[in-house]
Amino acid sequence: PVRDVNLEVERGEFLMIVGRSGSGKTTLLNLCAGLIKPTSGQVLIDGRDIQELDERGLSDLRSNKIGFVFQSASMLPSLSVIENVAVPTMFAGNGSTEDRFRRAAEVLEMVGLGERTAVLPKQLSGGEVRRVAIARALMNRPEILLADEPTSDLDVHTELKIVDVLQRIHDLGVTVV
Repeated sequence: PVRDVNLEVERGEFLMIVGRSGSGKTTLLNLCAGLIKPTSGQVLIDGRDIQELDERGLSDLRSNKIGFVFQSASMLPSLSVIENVAVPTMFAGNGSTEDRFRRAAEVLEMVGLGERTAVLPKQLSGGEVRRVAIARALMNRPEILLADEPTSDLDVHTELKIVDVLQRIHDLGVTVV
């Protein structure tokens, strides 16, 4: 549970939320993304209480402003890496198929997987799966990237690669939490 939290994240900030298992980190990120509603209080993004948004408004917010890296990457096993990364643009209806795959190739290159576009998810290591999840979250050019335990269960070397990717994303002006 998340209680008595007052958190302000400034545009362009890089913030890490740490705590033991069960302390509410995932719940807090889900609140920030509008995936769950608070029982009290409010979540403001750009000064607007996101609880005032209807489902369409929340969907638009998540499609256009927020990228979310879930704990579980949940890729579609029959789709290639590039197809999995392009999925968010299909729901948002952004651009032509060619534009979607060009953008997917760009973000895969950004996370160091430019040479793995044609492989299936089962052919990826744990660290590569996490980087695909980050690439997918970046597809719609979000201003905010919420990453739920993006380095959990990874060896130290791979963990550092993921942190480096997140830092490079932050350097592009994305707020990272």
